Amino acid sequence: MPIVGILDGDRVLIFDKNGINKLHSRGYGCLEDKFLVLSLIEALFLVDLGWLEVKYKNKTLSFEELYNYSQNFEKKICLKFLVYKDLRKRGYIVKTGLKYGADFRVYDRGANIEKEHSIYLVKVFNEDSSIYINELTGFVRVAHSVKKSC
Repeated sequence: MPIVGILDGDRVLIFDKNGINKLHSRGYGCLEDKFLVLSLIEALFLVDLGWLEVKYKNKTLSFEELYNYSQNFEKKICLKFLVYKDLRKRGYIVKTGLKYGADFRVYDRGANIEKEHSIYLVKVFNEDSSIYINELTGFVRVAHSVKKSC
């Protein structure tokens, strides 16, 4: 039976204790007072797996509806979702990398993210996009300064 989440802006909230425990123990979401906050990418992945139902105004959203909604908040949602899905399928724990100017922080398989540091920073680019060398160099410098690989 899927866990039920409530769409709230650019996040999905989980209030069910069993759902919170199941998802948080697998590295999903961020614990708040009495609920778990999932990013839209996490929610898309969990909906795709069949683990999550996302409700919005008393309606359960399909994957496609949630994806279309997510485009309002993230223009690269397709690319980011595909990268997120690939990393998760490989067993990594994936969190936002916004603090480091990256798209994702990646933790090793089975890592305790409360006690361990991420091992990689990931920046997602479209194969058609261009980047200035100083942007790339800056990203690499940040990654090295916080002891990450990229």
